Amino acid sequence: MKIDYEKIHNLLIIKSSKIEEVKYQINKNGVIRLKKPKIDLFCFITKTIISQQISDNVAQLIWNKFCSYFKNNEPSLKKITNINFLKSVLLNIGISERKISYITNFYSISKSNLINKRVLEKKSESDFRDLLKKNPGIGEWTCDITLIFFFQRLNIYPKNDLVIEKAKKKLYEIEKKKINFDTIFSPYLSVFSLHLWKMSKRILK
Repeated sequence: MKIDYEKIHNLLIIKSSKIEEVKYQINKNGVIRLKKPKIDLFCFITKTIISQQISDNVAQLIWNKFCSYFKNNEPSLKKITNINFLKSVLLNIGISERKISYITNFYSISKSNLINKRVLEKKSESDFRDLLKKNPGIGEWTCDITLIFFFQRLNIYPKNDLVIEKAKKKLYEIEKKKINFDTIFSPYLSVFSLHLWKMSKRILK
């Protein structure tokens, strides 16, 4: 079903009517849309694990290195013929041994088809998290990012995200009050989170 992002944007404006700075920033951001990922689930999880606890710029550089090992810079689970090839690539791009173990574990799970897109997309949010978090290296934040950007669930709020936490605190400071974003911007917390990420580049300067 097609998502009407303009309608969601207008609703967020209405919901922020009593929070002046938030309304201003959402207006400034304009309509924000979730874009469908061009990579498969395994590669998305790999990219997300790579990006854990490092800056966006560094994460993108490392991901670009990973992609360079594949034809047309387009990695996929099918193109990774065995775990030794994957380990070699991960060692060459310079990520930690811990992250390598997380990614190779998820590779084995994915290859055995115990977890795949079809299985996860049918799960409730709670069951989705329970299933993914059984895998080492996958916690709440990775679940949040996967739910928002890969599965495009509209009401996910990544409370463990450092930038979102900083943006929230800054908005409390500007508005001179605490704001219950969870309640106000439900059922579109995913889109609101994208607004927080985007506005953070201005309000956290």
